[in-house]
Amino acid sequence: MVAANGGRVRLKPAALLRCPMIPQVDRWVATVIEPAARRNFGISVAEIKVAGSYACRPMNNKVGGNLSEHGHANALDVSAFVLADGRRITVKNGWRGSWSERAFLRAVHKGACAQFSTVLGPDYDSNHHDHFHVDLMRRGRCGERRVCK
Repeated sequence: MVAANGGRVRLKPAALLRCPMIPQVDRWVATVIEPAARRNFGISVAEIKVAGSYACRPMNNKVGGNLSEHGHANALDVSAFVLADGRRITVKNGWRGSWSERAFLRAVHKGACAQFSTVLGPDYDSNHHDHFHVDLMRRGRCGERRVCK
C-alpha cells in the first residue's frame, strides 16, 4: 500500500499488507486522521510514516513467542504524520507534546479502535512508546473481541 484516501495520503515507506487491511487503513485515514488533522492543525495530512508492516517475526521480537500479526501482513505500525505544510507530528514526541499534537494523536488512536481489532499506543507498554500498532487479529470465541490500549 503506497497511499490512502484515494491516493492523497502517501505511506512511506510503502506498507506490505493483506487485502483486508487495505480498506481499514483507507477508512481510518479518511474518517479519522484527515478530519483530526484539519480540526487540530487546519491542514491535511500528506504522509504517514510507516514504522512496520509485513515482517516475519514473533510478537515484540521475543524469541520463541507466537508469530506477530506482522508475520501475517495483518498489522501496521505508524510512527509519524507529515502535514501538507511539512510539519511532522511524531507519536514519540507528540503524545505528550503540545495541546494540538496531543489532541490529534489521541483522536487518531481512539478512532483506530473502531477500524481495527487491536490498537496499541504509547500508554500500552515501552515497546510502543514511539508508534501506534494496528491490526486485524481475530480474538475471542467469535473472533470479534477488541483490544484498544
